Amino acid sequence: MESRSLLLTAPHQLDWVAESLPPPDPHEVLVQTIAGAVSIGTELPQYQGTEREVMARGYPRMTGYESLGEVIARGSAVHSLQLGDHIVAFYGHRTHALVQEAKAIRVPSGVSHALALLVILTCDVAKGIRKVTPQQDASVLVTGAGAIGLLTLWMLRATGVGSIDVVEPLATRRELARRLGARRVVVPNTSQLADAYAVAFECSSRQAGFALIQAHAAPGGRICVLADGNQEPLVLTPSFHTKELSIVGSSDGWDYQQHARWYFEQVKDGAPELEALFDAHVSADGLAMLFAQLASGERTPVKALIHYDASGLERL
Repeated sequence: MESRSLLLTAPHQLDWVAESLPPPDPHEVLVQTIAGAVSIGTELPQYQGTEREVMARGYPRMTGYESLGEVIARGSAVHSLQLGDHIVAFYGHRTHALVQEAKAIRVPSGVSHALALLVILTCDVAKGIRKVTPQQDASVLVTGAGAIGLLTLWMLRATGVGSIDVVEPLATRRELARRLGARRVVVPNTSQLADAYAVAFECSSRQAGFALIQAHAAPGGRICVLADGNQEPLVLTPSFHTKELSIVGSSDGWDYQQHARWYFEQVKDGAPELEALFDAHVSADGLAMLFAQLASGERTPVKALIHYDASGLERL
């Protein structure tokens, strides 16, 4: 089986590279990609060569990590997955992949591609929420209404937290936050944030957002940094000390399989307000162009859905 993978060979340089895949091992499935997602906050700095990492990585390097595929072959010891099943896995922007059975998240029938792909990031933000454990009557602040901020808002609402304020400079994203049930949605540098927030989530990747959270946190407040730090350093302000704040970081999910069982039950009847986060749709052959448009600022979507249709694959 031939697979094509989108590799970053240098900053701003993407190439689809062919490779031959062997038959699946006993505990593997062979997957043909149906759709994928671009995690813009993570992937765009990687594309630009500006990401801030503990250890620098060389080139070429694989891109992406949110993929939805159909099982087209399986190893002799695979029992939980059948041919034709749809799975979500972390194999990136590829047309085909071999996936360990234990790492494949099975998608129930009837779940849309967009909702299926969000199982990964909703688990990631769920881990952060679990770290600061907001009470249902807590007043919560979220800075940044990109994908992570909006999914944090949705997850908080789904777990019973009702008083959530969101800070976001872009009008289109403020509207998405309203649709997802935010109590109040405001621009930065506003006078409307009079509450002292017991819990807050930094999702903007910007120092201005992090400083705002510290300024409006209640004494002894708990802050979770869900932004991945790819944009700029986040610095403690004097409020951190005077208010004796607690700050934790969070990355990746807590248990993807267990979260998936809960999440798919929540969206089994559809969730158009979540699907609206995908405000860019492109075919696989347009993925490299999309990254160039993101880098230039020509397009500024919350999240992008990649369709691996037959006509697009023929052009790779």
